[in-house]
Amino acid sequence: ALLLAALTIGAGVLRGHDLTEMIQTGVALAVAAVPEGLPVVATLCLARGMWRMAARNALITQLSSVETLGATTIVLTDKTGTLTENRMTAVRYLLAEGDIEIERQDDQAVFMLDQRRLDPGEHGALACAVTIGALCNNAELGDGSDDSVSGDPMETALLAVAEATGDRASLRDRYERVHQHPFDSDRKSMTTVHRDGTGYLFAVKGAPEAVIAACNTVLTADGAQALDDEGRRVWTDRNSAAAADGLRLLALAKGQGDTPFADPFAELMLVGMVCFIDPLRADVPSAIESSLAAGVRVVMLTGDHAGTASKIALDARIADERMIVIDGRELELFDPETASSREKQRLLTGDVFARVSPEAKLKLAA
Repeated sequence: ALLLAALTIGAGVLRGHDLTEMIQTGVALAVAAVPEGLPVVATLCLARGMWRMAARNALITQLSSVETLGATTIVLTDKTGTLTENRMTAVRYLLAEGDIEIERQDDQAVFMLDQRRLDPGEHGALACAVTIGALCNNAELGDGSDDSVSGDPMETALLAVAEATGDRASLRDRYERVHQHPFDSDRKSMTTVHRDGTGYLFAVKGAPEAVIAACNTVLTADGAQALDDEGRRVWTDRNSAAAADGLRLLALAKGQGDTPFADPFAELMLVGMVCFIDPLRADVPSAIESSLAAGVRVVMLTGDHAGTASKIALDARIADERMIVIDGRELELFDPETASSREKQRLLTGDVFARVSPEAKLKLAA
């Protein structure tokens, strides 16, 4: 329209018309070239786009988001509750004596070690692990129905295990809670303090690598034994192996103190680790394939272990075995002003970002 107006002005001047008159004519022509109904047409097109997307279970709250979504080339997605069902089930305990599987038989939890059924009450390490998981916990099971369950899915799964042993109701009465250290993103753990005779019991659960590093002893069949660097490496390898199977893990530890406000990490004993399964949503792989077919790249951001994230990304078809997995610590140290072009390129081509904090997720999106 601007080009046509300019040509009209030039042609009129060449034919001897007054310049001012031709400028007015050109402006009028440019304005007339834009249809009055254009805003209405654009609004109707966007509204129809919202309607069509709503029919496919995509909820859009702002009209302009339809245009934004149409231009989207990369989607950053969380894992838990987005790609997975966020319905945790405890399936295994990793203890010093071995891996104890939790099987379901007739809607009852059965503990198996080397094909042998265990009684949690007669297995000290397993009973201790179940106790720590039930005490360091803010969830509630209620009467067991879906409507009465409240709290973090991993915590409700721990309570369900305690319920299967028959000790859930008595544990909190036996160990009265007197204090709590909420989850700390630096220590990556949560601690609750309970009365235990004349002293206090510190129940700790958190990310395996953080809790293992904080412990100086480990609970075995023969009692507490020193945990050295080699022992920590063994436990870290067990954590990585379980995570590679797509399991989520929490480490469980305990400590003792004379006061409820003592440092809970002063003398920690590693009790073991508990493994959870969080099934992938059935419709996720097809949704990912549709996104990739439309030219939209999908990147996973999660706070889980890199092995767990890689397995879920593979099952969801976000990437193949050649995927690039970036640890959250690498992201936190990344400085766009000083980073090399190779470092920037690696960050931009990452398929999975593991152990990522909420702040780091925002940093990556920005």
